[in-house]
Amino acid sequence: MKKYLLKNTIIALCLVVILAILVTMCTQLQKQASLKEGDIVFQISQSQQSKYIMTATMSPWGHCGIIIEKPDGLYVLEAVEPVKLTDYETWKKHGRFGIVSTKRYTDSALKVNYKPYLGLHYDSQFKFNNGKWYCSELIYDIYLKQYNVELCEPRKVEDYMIGKLAPIMKRRGINKKQLVVAPSDLYNSEQLK
Repeated sequence: MKKYLLKNTIIALCLVVILAILVTMCTQLQKQASLKEGDIVFQISQSQQSKYIMTATMSPWGHCGIIIEKPDGLYVLEAVEPVKLTDYETWKKHGRFGIVSTKRYTDSALKVNYKPYLGLHYDSQFKFNNGKWYCSELIYDIYLKQYNVELCEPRKVEDYMIGKLAPIMKRRGINKKQLVVAPSDLYNSEQLK
């Protein structure tokens, strides 16, 4: 029974990834020039941790960041170790197949006060308000504190399909009752288009 469930979960995740690729290829044929500061970008990350996130959320979006415009081009503010700016083209190449999906809160560009986040540590325990950041928490926090917009409601870890991820969570000190915001939660936000 466990093998059957695992097999179905893997098949479902593969179908979600394929669907995301097709949807992205058909609807996200946007050029870099159309991106604006404050846009949220999502990718099918190649990291091991993102594979766990994609499995638990049943979504292809395992990593996200927020667009920052600088005089020399576009950057992505992302929570890795440490939180940093990565030029957009490099960030895009880090994802599987170079596929990026973009969501926008408003048609107007937003000014993001990103400097206070630079250099802060990555939060491998996915906890709120501990001075460390994971990718979707960083974006959630920026929108909440800078624009007074709650993009989505945080959910308990146990609300996701954590199944076989429980031992990894225990090693990292992640409590199944703690609240988190996953990249998929932001992606599915009704506040974004």
